[in-house]
Amino acid sequence: MIIDTHFHIGKGEQLGDPYQVDKPYRLAVEQMAEAGVDKTCVMPVAYRDYEGALEEIREAVAAHPDKLIGYARVNLADEERALRQLRRSFEEYGFRGCKISTGGDGFPTRRFMDAMSEYQRPLLLHTYADLQFIEAAGQLARGYPKVPIILGHMGGFASGFWPGYVKLCAVEAQQVDNVYLDTALVFLHGWIEVAAEICGAEKIVFGSDGPVAHPAVALKQIELCGFSDQERNMILGGTARRLLGL
Repeated sequence: MIIDTHFHIGKGEQLGDPYQVDKPYRLAVEQMAEAGVDKTCVMPVAYRDYEGALEEIREAVAAHPDKLIGYARVNLADEERALRQLRRSFEEYGFRGCKISTGGDGFPTRRFMDAMSEYQRPLLLHTYADLQFIEAAGQLARGYPKVPIILGHMGGFASGFWPGYVKLCAVEAQQVDNVYLDTALVFLHGWIEVAAEICGAEKIVFGSDGPVAHPAVALKQIELCGFSDQERNMILGGTARRLLGL
Protein backbone atom coordinates (compact mmCIF):
# COMPACT_ATOMS: atom_id res chain seq x y z
CA MET A 1 0.00 0.00 0.00
CA ILE A 2 1.30 3.45 -0.97
CA ILE A 3 0.31 6.27 1.39
CA ASP A 4 0.98 9.93 0.57
CA THR A 5 1.25 11.60 3.98
CA HIS A 6 1.43 15.23 2.82
CA PHE A 7 -1.20 16.74 0.49
CA HIS A 8 -2.98 20.14 0.74
CA ILE A 9 -6.49 20.93 -0.45
CA GLY A 10 -8.98 23.76 -0.04
CA LYS A 11 -10.33 26.96 -1.53
CA GLY A 12 -7.90 29.14 0.44
CA GLU A 13 -7.87 32.88 1.04
CA GLN A 14 -4.28 34.01 0.41
CA LEU A 15 -4.88 35.13 -3.15
CA GLY A 16 -1.32 36.33 -3.66
CA ASP A 17 -0.01 32.78 -3.20
CA PRO A 18 -1.25 30.56 -6.05
CA TYR A 19 0.04 27.46 -4.24
CA GLN A 20 -2.47 28.11 -1.44
CA VAL A 21 -5.74 28.70 -3.31
CA ASP A 22 -8.22 26.74 -5.42
CA LYS A 23 -7.01 23.23 -4.69
CA PRO A 24 -10.20 21.08 -4.71
CA TYR A 25 -10.05 17.54 -3.40
CA ARG A 26 -10.68 16.16 -6.88
CA LEU A 27 -7.04 17.00 -7.61
CA ALA A 28 -5.97 14.60 -4.87
CA VAL A 29 -8.14 11.82 -6.27
CA GLU A 30 -6.99 12.46 -9.84
CA GLN A 31 -3.30 12.58 -8.96
CA MET A 32 -3.61 9.47 -6.80
CA ALA A 33 -4.96 7.58 -9.79
CA GLU A 34 -2.23 8.92 -12.07
CA ALA A 35 0.54 8.04 -9.61
CA GLY A 36 -0.82 4.75 -8.28
CA VAL A 37 -1.23 6.01 -4.69
CA ASP A 38 -3.68 4.06 -2.51
CA LYS A 39 -4.38 6.55 0.30
CA THR A 40 -3.60 10.24 0.81
CA CYS A 41 -3.51 12.36 3.96
CA VAL A 42 -5.26 15.61 3.07
CA MET A 43 -4.83 18.81 5.08
CA PRO A 44 -5.86 22.44 4.54
CA VAL A 45 -4.03 25.01 2.51
CA ALA A 46 -3.13 28.14 4.51
CA TYR A 47 -5.88 30.11 6.24
CA ARG A 48 -5.87 32.68 9.04
CA ASP A 49 -8.66 30.70 10.70
CA TYR A 50 -9.20 27.04 9.88
CA GLU A 51 -12.86 26.65 10.88
CA GLY A 52 -14.15 26.42 7.30
CA ALA A 53 -11.01 24.64 6.12
CA LEU A 54 -11.63 21.74 8.50
CA GLU A 55 -15.10 21.37 7.02
CA GLU A 56 -13.50 21.19 3.58
CA ILE A 57 -11.33 18.31 4.77
CA ARG A 58 -14.30 16.61 6.41
CA GLU A 59 -16.34 16.81 3.19
CA ALA A 60 -13.44 15.49 1.12
CA VAL A 61 -12.93 12.47 3.39
CA ALA A 62 -16.69 11.79 3.46
CA ALA A 63 -16.74 11.79 -0.35
CA HIS A 64 -13.79 9.36 -0.61
CA PRO A 65 -13.43 7.53 2.72
CA ASP A 66 -11.53 4.67 1.09
CA LYS A 67 -8.90 7.02 -0.37
CA LEU A 68 -8.55 10.15 1.77
CA ILE A 69 -7.39 10.50 5.39
CA GLY A 70 -8.14 13.74 7.18
CA TYR A 71 -5.54 15.92 8.91
CA ALA A 72 -6.36 18.93 11.05
CA ARG A 73 -4.61 22.26 10.79
CA VAL A 74 -4.93 25.10 13.31
CA ASN A 75 -3.56 28.59 13.91
CA LEU A 76 -1.95 28.81 17.33
CA ALA A 77 -2.25 32.60 17.47
CA ASP A 78 -5.66 31.90 19.04
CA GLU A 79 -4.78 28.97 21.29
CA GLU A 80 -8.25 28.39 22.74
CA ARG A 81 -9.85 28.27 19.32
CA ALA A 82 -7.07 26.07 17.99
CA LEU A 83 -7.55 23.56 20.81
CA ARG A 84 -11.31 23.40 20.23
CA GLN A 85 -10.73 22.81 16.53
CA LEU A 86 -8.13 20.14 17.21
CA ARG A 87 -10.38 18.20 19.57
CA ARG A 88 -13.35 18.41 17.21
CA SER A 89 -11.18 17.22 14.34
CA PHE A 90 -10.07 14.12 16.25
CA GLU A 91 -13.20 13.32 18.24
CA GLU A 92 -16.00 14.23 15.82
CA TYR A 93 -14.41 14.20 12.38
CA GLY A 94 -12.14 11.20 12.86
CA PHE A 95 -9.00 12.91 11.51
CA ARG A 96 -5.78 10.96 12.00
CA GLY A 97 -3.17 13.70 12.43
CA CYS A 98 -2.43 17.43 12.46
CA LYS A 99 -0.28 19.71 10.31
CA ILE A 100 1.32 22.90 11.62
CA SER A 101 3.11 25.24 9.24
CA THR A 102 5.43 26.81 11.75
CA GLY A 103 5.61 30.09 9.86
CA GLY A 104 1.98 31.13 9.48
CA ASP A 105 0.44 28.81 12.10
CA GLY A 106 2.95 29.37 14.92
CA PHE A 107 5.20 26.93 16.75
CA PRO A 108 3.47 24.33 18.97
CA THR A 109 2.72 25.49 22.51
CA ARG A 110 2.67 23.44 25.71
CA ARG A 111 -1.14 23.29 25.86
CA PHE A 112 -1.31 22.21 22.23
CA MET A 113 1.28 19.49 22.77
CA ASP A 114 -0.45 18.33 25.94
CA ALA A 115 -3.59 17.82 23.85
CA MET A 116 -1.64 16.04 21.10
CA SER A 117 -0.20 13.73 23.76
CA GLU A 118 -3.71 12.72 24.79
CA TYR A 119 -4.52 11.56 21.26
CA GLN A 120 -1.04 10.33 20.31
CA ARG A 121 -1.67 11.25 16.67
CA PRO A 122 1.08 12.28 14.24
CA LEU A 123 2.08 15.95 14.13
CA LEU A 124 3.47 17.07 10.78
CA LEU A 125 5.66 20.17 11.02
CA HIS A 126 6.74 22.24 8.05
CA THR A 127 10.51 22.43 8.44
CA TYR A 128 12.92 25.14 7.40
CA ALA A 129 16.60 25.09 6.56
CA ASP A 130 17.27 26.73 9.89
CA LEU A 131 19.48 25.50 12.73
CA GLN A 132 17.37 27.00 15.51
CA PHE A 133 14.19 25.43 14.13
CA ILE A 134 15.75 21.96 13.85
CA GLU A 135 17.00 22.20 17.43
CA ALA A 136 13.59 23.36 18.65
CA ALA A 137 11.80 20.55 16.81
CA GLY A 138 14.11 17.94 18.32
CA GLN A 139 13.59 19.36 21.79
CA LEU A 140 9.83 19.37 21.22
CA ALA A 141 9.88 15.68 20.33
CA ARG A 142 11.97 14.80 23.36
CA GLY A 143 9.51 16.60 25.61
CA TYR A 144 6.47 14.83 24.13
CA PRO A 145 7.50 11.24 23.39
CA LYS A 146 3.93 10.02 22.83
CA VAL A 147 3.49 12.25 19.78
CA PRO A 148 5.02 11.10 16.49
CA ILE A 149 6.70 14.22 15.08
CA ILE A 150 7.11 14.20 11.29
CA LEU A 151 9.56 16.79 9.98
CA GLY A 152 8.07 17.72 6.63
CA HIS A 153 10.60 18.21 3.83
CA MET A 154 13.31 16.92 6.21
CA GLY A 155 14.92 20.37 6.22
CA GLY A 156 15.34 20.22 2.45
CA PHE A 157 12.59 22.65 1.43
CA ALA A 158 13.93 25.67 -0.48
CA SER A 159 17.40 25.09 0.96
CA GLY A 160 19.36 25.56 -2.24
CA PHE A 161 22.15 23.09 -2.83
CA TRP A 162 23.08 22.45 0.80
CA PRO A 163 22.13 19.00 2.16
CA GLY A 164 23.47 19.76 5.64
CA TYR A 165 20.02 20.59 7.01
CA VAL A 166 18.68 17.24 5.79
CA LYS A 167 21.53 15.52 7.59
CA LEU A 168 20.75 17.38 10.80
CA CYS A 169 17.08 16.39 10.62
CA ALA A 170 18.14 12.79 9.98
CA VAL A 171 20.37 12.88 13.05
CA GLU A 172 17.39 14.00 15.14
CA ALA A 173 15.35 11.13 13.71
CA GLN A 174 18.16 8.71 14.47
CA GLN A 175 18.51 9.91 18.06
CA VAL A 176 14.86 10.50 19.00
CA ASP A 177 12.42 7.60 18.81
CA ASN A 178 9.35 9.69 17.88
CA VAL A 179 10.96 11.82 15.14
CA TYR A 180 10.29 10.92 11.50
CA LEU A 181 10.99 12.61 8.17
CA ASP A 182 8.84 12.95 5.07
CA THR A 183 10.01 13.18 1.48
CA ALA A 184 7.79 16.08 0.37
CA LEU A 185 9.61 18.56 -1.89
CA VAL A 186 13.07 17.44 -0.87
CA PHE A 187 15.35 19.20 -3.32
CA LEU A 188 17.38 16.21 -4.59
CA HIS A 189 16.56 12.52 -4.48
CA GLY A 190 20.06 11.72 -3.25
CA TRP A 191 19.34 13.62 -0.06
CA ILE A 192 16.64 11.05 0.77
CA GLU A 193 19.25 8.31 0.43
CA VAL A 194 21.59 10.22 2.73
CA ALA A 195 18.86 10.64 5.33
CA ALA A 196 18.04 6.93 5.23
CA GLU A 197 21.70 6.05 5.72
CA ILE A 198 21.73 8.13 8.91
CA CYS A 199 18.39 7.33 10.54
CA GLY A 200 17.18 4.22 8.71
CA ALA A 201 14.45 3.86 6.11
CA GLU A 202 11.94 3.01 8.84
CA LYS A 203 12.07 6.65 10.01
CA ILE A 204 11.09 8.06 6.60
CA VAL A 205 7.55 8.35 5.22
CA PHE A 206 6.47 9.17 1.69
CA GLY A 207 4.94 12.59 1.09
CA SER A 208 4.49 14.69 -2.04
CA ASP A 209 3.20 18.15 -0.95
CA GLY A 210 0.61 17.81 -3.68
CA PRO A 211 -1.17 18.95 -5.67
CA VAL A 212 1.50 21.54 -6.50
CA ALA A 213 4.10 18.76 -6.45
CA HIS A 214 2.61 15.72 -8.21
CA PRO A 215 2.93 12.50 -6.18
CA ALA A 216 4.20 10.70 -9.29
CA VAL A 217 7.28 12.95 -9.21
CA ALA A 218 7.87 12.26 -5.53
CA LEU A 219 7.48 8.52 -6.16
CA LYS A 220 10.07 8.71 -8.94
CA GLN A 221 12.54 10.16 -6.43
CA ILE A 222 12.04 7.11 -4.21
CA GLU A 223 12.38 4.80 -7.20
CA LEU A 224 15.73 6.37 -8.12
CA CYS A 225 17.14 5.80 -4.64
CA GLY A 226 19.00 2.56 -4.07
CA PHE A 227 16.54 1.15 -1.56
CA SER A 228 15.84 -2.54 -1.03
CA ASP A 229 12.27 -3.75 -1.48
CA GLN A 230 11.85 -3.86 2.29
CA GLU A 231 13.12 -0.31 2.73
CA ARG A 232 10.96 0.98 -0.11
CA ASN A 233 7.87 -0.69 1.35
CA MET A 234 8.47 0.93 4.73
CA ILE A 235 8.91 4.37 3.19
CA LEU A 236 5.94 4.13 0.84
CA GLY A 237 3.43 2.90 3.38
CA GLY A 238 4.60 0.54 6.11
CA THR A 239 5.67 3.15 8.64
CA ALA A 240 2.74 5.44 7.83
CA ARG A 241 0.23 2.64 8.43
CA ARG A 242 1.65 2.16 11.91
CA LEU A 243 1.71 5.86 12.76
CA LEU A 244 -1.81 6.40 11.47
CA GLY A 245 -3.22 3.28 13.10
CA LEU A 246 -4.46 1.80 9.82
